[in-house]
Amino acid sequence: MDARSGAHWVAWANTHARNSRRIEDLEGSFRRDVETFITVLERAGARVEVSATRRSRKRAYLFHWSWKIANGKCRPADADPMAGVGIRWDHGDDVASRAAALEMTRGFGLAMPPRSVYAPALSSNHIAGRAIDMTIRWNGTVELPRKDGSTVAIAWTPNVNSNLPLHDVGASYGVRKLRSDAPHWSFNGR
Repeated sequence: MDARSGAHWVAWANTHARNSRRIEDLEGSFRRDVETFITVLERAGARVEVSATRRSRKRAYLFHWSWKIANGKCRPADADPMAGVGIRWDHGDDVASRAAALEMTRGFGLAMPPRSVYAPALSSNHIAGRAIDMTIRWNGTVELPRKDGSTVAIAWTPNVNSNLPLHDVGASYGVRKLRSDAPHWSFNGR
């Protein structure tokens, strides 16, 4: 494979740096909290669809540097190397290097300015196995028990970010909502 950056690295990442959607791949204590919260939701009649759990550190690396180079936030030669990822960001020409990085950001489906003004992180709760992206749905109102045994009636709303009673129940189990990212829950709400 060509070591220079470009769209072919997306296919490489899809084989060698895949993310997980398995709850079993989460960190131990957070995994148990998530399992309990999801069990509570499902027993009440909610449907839970997990889209991401543990993120590959190598994939995060490719996201981060392709975004920064494509957006001119750093020179291609300034990208740090990573063991196990033999990519060459610098093509010897900044225009060609940026174009190749842009191919990667598009292939990964990364949010670019103005939708996102920050490079994807090199470290995160997902990489540490302490975050989950999940979509939670139900019809009408469900009765959910908090960890302390008290029960809360929660009406369905399509905007999970504003469903504070649901956030409260999740937090009681150690699964905290990030209110700016619809599917994202973590051990600390970030």
